[in-house]
Amino acid sequence: MKYSRKRYQTAVLVLMAIYFAAILLLSPHVRDAQGVLAKAVLAVAPALPVVGVVWLMTWRVVHSDELEQRVHLIALSVASGTVASLSLIVGFLAAGGVVAPGEDALIWVFPGLCAIYGLTRWSLSRYYGREGRG
Repeated sequence: MKYSRKRYQTAVLVLMAIYFAAILLLSPHVRDAQGVLAKAVLAVAPALPVVGVVWLMTWRVVHSDELEQRVHLIALSVASGTVASLSLIVGFLAAGGVVAPGEDALIWVFPGLCAIYGLTRWSLSRYYGREGRG
């Protein structure tokens, strides 16, 4: 089954709304929850819609034509390499006592990947003349 752009965007929007609601409604209660299992469930719940978005993105790439796959994979490579390099730099700065990342610093890895992926994919789509397709 191929997802149209509109259907894909609608599914992503619904999953992100669920994510946003889970962050607002569940996250404030994680520290107060009784028991490790309850804390783990409340802490991980907001990540589940994001996993759904990753699955949708993968489905979309797999069912794209070769040029579109190339654009997606180059953008993913650029995003992964950039975030990995920045993480390594921050890790060395933290080990050297220059910075002290907060306990929630890892939460920003996925949004960083998405932002860099999106910008790179947009640039590549313009470069290849495929803006607005797919």
